[in-house]
Amino acid sequence: MDIKIFTEICQAYKLKGDMMQVTRLKRGHINDTYRVDLSENGKEKSYLFQRVNDFVFKNPQLIVSNVRGVTAHIRHKLEKNGEPDIKRRVLKLYEHDGEGLYYTEDKQCWRVMSFVYNATTYSEFDLKKLYAIGFGFGRFLALLSDFPAGDLFETIPDFHNTPKRFQAFFDAYKEDTEGRAVNIKEEYDYVCSVCRYADRFEKLYMDHKIPMRVVHNDTKGNNIMMDIETDEPLAVIDLDTVMPGFAMYDFGDAVRYAANTAAEDEGDLSKVSLDIDRYEALAEGFLRPIADKFTEIEMRNMPWGVILATLETAVRFLTDYLQGDVYFKVEHSDHNLLRGRCQLALAKDAFKKLNDMEKITEKYIKI
Repeated sequence: MDIKIFTEICQAYKLKGDMMQVTRLKRGHINDTYRVDLSENGKEKSYLFQRVNDFVFKNPQLIVSNVRGVTAHIRHKLEKNGEPDIKRRVLKLYEHDGEGLYYTEDKQCWRVMSFVYNATTYSEFDLKKLYAIGFGFGRFLALLSDFPAGDLFETIPDFHNTPKRFQAFFDAYKEDTEGRAVNIKEEYDYVCSVCRYADRFEKLYMDHKIPMRVVHNDTKGNNIMMDIETDEPLAVIDLDTVMPGFAMYDFGDAVRYAANTAAEDEGDLSKVSLDIDRYEALAEGFLRPIADKFTEIEMRNMPWGVILATLETAVRFLTDYLQGDVYFKVEHSDHNLLRGRCQLALAKDAFKKLNDMEKITEKYIKI
């Protein structure tokens, strides 16, 4: 990346200081994220610069509106509760001339966020870290439990609309524009066999049994900052996908990501399983903060969130594979195929362990 772009952005946002270093951070499949370190009068200050993928986010201005709303709400709650370390517990979106986005001359879309000091993210987790990650995301949902979901925009329409994700997969398989359908006949047959579960949450919502809430929609373990010394959960990050949705997907996605015994793109499917001890650590952390704010039906459906989030992720990877890898970043031509197969293997194991997950979840339901 040309350093001139970062200088240009600093000038636009009137960020003071000499540029010391720019470091690309490996985080997420969608946006490009950089840490930019500036120095003024011997004092250093860091910022997060993100190039927004406007192929995925068709209207980035909607992201700005959502992020403004939820971060202000969380900040107000923290101030009201006397939180002394607010800067590390909620992100700040910087603005220039009232705008939260900056477009370079070549039409790249950028934004600048606060940097959380003395904190890190993890890609590997012990049970203590998993509890902390679960608690951090659960606290995030609890803080936003009284935020009107209808005030937020859908930054990615139908993001967690599992029935539509399944249908998109079936359509891509039928169209087979890249000639890849022949490679996933077994996966296609399995998805057909479980598609009857896809609309479980939509039915509950239409029957007025669960509400639409403000949710994060991307609760991977590396989307929450952790104190370097204590592993205490701090700010939840990557707020692009914060919008109305069902809380079970947030829980399910956290488990899908962190309780898998293998990497997301593991080629040896015998290594893929749902670690029930990791599930329990995440469940205890995640469910305790929301137990007195969420409904019993929501809580009881958290294990189904694991299954549906995993199945949905699988069909998204496989759909992208069929369409020529246009959505997710890939390292090789079969990357999305490996990801999809891995997620299906995890979903199969989650089905086998549904009863175990339900028994654990029961401990944290307040009736």
